[in-house]
Amino acid sequence: MTLAMEYDEAEDEQPEAAEPVFATAQEWVTEWFLPHFRRNPKAVRWDPQWWRHEEAGTVLEAMWGSWEATRATGDAGAMVAWFRDVFYPLTDRLTAENGPFWSIHEALGRVEVPDTLPHEPAPAGWFG
Repeated sequence: MTLAMEYDEAEDEQPEAAEPVFATAQEWVTEWFLPHFRRNPKAVRWDPQWWRHEEAGTVLEAMWGSWEATRATGDAGAMVAWFRDVFYPLTDRLTAENGPFWSIHEALGRVEVPDTLPHEPAPAGWFG
């Protein structure tokens, strides 16, 4: 067997994909995200039914997927970068006063998800 053949055989071997730690975004939010994000509840906006907010659900699901992928690398530096590039900026945005939970204020009795912003269909052919 030549060196080139050994190299080609090694190239064909694909590393096994790491099994996710959490089965769903909900499980990740409950068991990992919220325990790692402890803030003054009077200083951030949050809805315990976060999944009712399309934007929040989509962002948290993407955060979970990127967390699983980063964790699977086993690279501590990559995880630090994940906190810097994903966790802190997106969590700050999600829980900001004008983030997706802006209308949630239990003390004021505001607990309903707001309607979407008004919109109209684009004219035919507008997008191509």
